[in-house]
Amino acid sequence: MENEASEWLEFAENDYGVAKHLYETYYPKPIEIICFHCQQCAEKAVKSVIVHLGSPGGMPKLHDISFLLNQIKNNITIDEKYYDYGDVLTPYGIAPRYPQELFLEEHHAVKAIEYAGEFLSWAKTNLQ
Repeated sequence: MENEASEWLEFAENDYGVAKHLYETYYPKPIEIICFHCQQCAEKAVKSVIVHLGSPGGMPKLHDISFLLNQIKNNITIDEKYYDYGDVLTPYGIAPRYPQELFLEEHHAVKAIEYAGEFLSWAKTNLQ
């Protein structure tokens, strides 16, 4: 199970790295893609903790970060800010797939990268 948790965390780190790389090197910045990878990072980070703690019902095949956090809230303490971050990031996992569904600007990408980084740190702390 620890190998699987590490794999989820590695996937999360990869998404985070891609988001940061795109933000720092591409022009014009592909904001929707950056935000998508940040959502993916957060989702996979949370899933790494779900796997680490054991998921008796199996891994939820859902992408709502707050829903995923609720799966483990009785096993660990989760600061309310992660629910707020999840509510911001969750739409980025779906809406960017459909043109004109979401209006994003650079400040959205900056916050998304910040929140994704917070989820990575949170997951690493909880996997120790």
